[in-house]
Amino acid sequence: MTLAIQSHEWLYLLGGLTWVFFAFAFGACVGSLTNVLVYRLPLGLSVVTPPSRCPSCGTQLAWKDNIPVLGWLALGGRCRYCRTRISPEYPLVEAFVGLLFVVAFAICYFAENPVFAEWRVLGISWKTIQPDWAAPGFARTWPIFVVQLTLLSCLVAMTLVDAKTYTIPLVLTWVPAVAGVVGLTAYAAWFEFVGSRRISSTIWADGWSYAIATPGPHGWKWVGAAIGGVAGLGISLLLVRLKLLSRSFADYDQWAASRTPESTAPSTEAGTAQSSEGATEASEASEHSPPDAASASPRGMSAKWVVLAGVLVAAGAAGAIVAPRFGFIRFGGVLFGVLVGAIVGAIAVRALGLGPPPEDESGEPAADAPTEEWLDYPHARREVIREVLYLAPCLGLAVVGAAVAMQIGGPWSFHDFTGARVAATPVPLWLDALSGSLMGYLIGGGVVWAVRILGSLLFGKEAMGLGDVHMMAAVGACLGWIDPVLAFFLAAFVGVYREILSRIWSGAARRAMPFGPSLAAATVIVLFGKPWIEDGINRWMHRTPEQRIELP
Repeated sequence: MTLAIQSHEWLYLLGGLTWVFFAFAFGACVGSLTNVLVYRLPLGLSVVTPPSRCPSCGTQLAWKDNIPVLGWLALGGRCRYCRTRISPEYPLVEAFVGLLFVVAFAICYFAENPVFAEWRVLGISWKTIQPDWAAPGFARTWPIFVVQLTLLSCLVAMTLVDAKTYTIPLVLTWVPAVAGVVGLTAYAAWFEFVGSRRISSTIWADGWSYAIATPGPHGWKWVGAAIGGVAGLGISLLLVRLKLLSRSFADYDQWAASRTPESTAPSTEAGTAQSSEGATEASEASEHSPPDAASASPRGMSAKWVVLAGVLVAAGAAGAIVAPRFGFIRFGGVLFGVLVGAIVGAIAVRALGLGPPPEDESGEPAADAPTEEWLDYPHARREVIREVLYLAPCLGLAVVGAAVAMQIGGPWSFHDFTGARVAATPVPLWLDALSGSLMGYLIGGGVVWAVRILGSLLFGKEAMGLGDVHMMAAVGACLGWIDPVLAFFLAAFVGVYREILSRIWSGAARRAMPFGPSLAAATVIVLFGKPWIEDGINRWMHRTPEQRIELP
């Protein structure tokens, strides 16, 4: 009997590891695509053609050279044809996205595996962190999981592009937004019209009507407001296309060119990708130039990363050992240790002379990046007023839509026990899911846009990029309106930490730092750390177990 149980456990273990391998392999392939997007989109190049080729000699790569991670390792980090060094950024991105997919799969579905469900990793039980909607298993909930993976992969691409260019290609925000709206709505519609209603209840989060925050069966007002608000954005976009409403910062290119006539001005909208009707000869030539990382000293690069990795491992291990003595789980100690270790490692790298700030030809520290000159644009207040006009149809139709939807859902009555208003016609599940995704899109982007407008009016400089607005709108479309709001406020703390780390690492302060990476990191923290966020909110509000707030 004991042998039979052990055999079954081995089968469950092998089955779980097979899923882990598949998740990593699939994520690494997505990471390979991410490298293509990060390199080509800012240059205005097609992501389909030409096929992958060496950035130095231009030779088209063989299929075996394109295998994620393994291809780079097999080549020893050099081109097969010209032996030019290939930046390690490529396999690192592939491996990171693969590990990100594995973590997402583990959080959602490890609790369903009898072997993994009993494991506690650094004090964490998989059952305590599994989202409610994922409890029925991968076979029933994979559409929601795919939407989240789409968002995660696009966030990685947006982070890398924004960190390098201070811009976010809008196509990287449109893909997850469409995936969220279409995928979540179609999944709910399938359950409502094709699947069993009894099964459909399994895609609900505890205390909510769906896997994301939605208006609920009696939330007609919010249904109408969400649909009306999105319709208003469509009208504003049409007015811009018809040139009846001018686009904000439309004269930025001319202003930048007047300051530096020989330079190429960046995008007309901060936070968006540079637009190009086709690849110029200069852009095509730049694709053949070796990456910056290839020109760096291999020995210096290796020593720097070895020191940093060693400090991080030591700090994480110390945190895991010390945390239980203060009543914290080991996982929390590891995270805290890594955060502190990153700062200590940066100090060590600087002290050892392995990470000096970049220098120009004169030997002086490099000046502000050219993309930072948007801070000197003198008409930011005027331009954000145009954005207020752009948002007027959205706000107006949201009010109208709410009023119309209340009539559709009526007549209304009051519940005898709760006193809540109850609609005679409940909101269909598919419409509830659609409205929840649209609410997330509007509120997620609206919070950032409001800060952008208020900050620009207050300081007279463009406070945040429109790319950040689109990013958090996409997050809301995939995760609902609660997650992007939490992530936006958490991103402020992430940004402060990044600023401290950046100043220690480079030894100098920059005039501006892209906020997109902080938003993306905060979104991942909220997505993966929601149980601890719930616990923190309930402790802060002194909630009893019966009054606990449950996030979808």
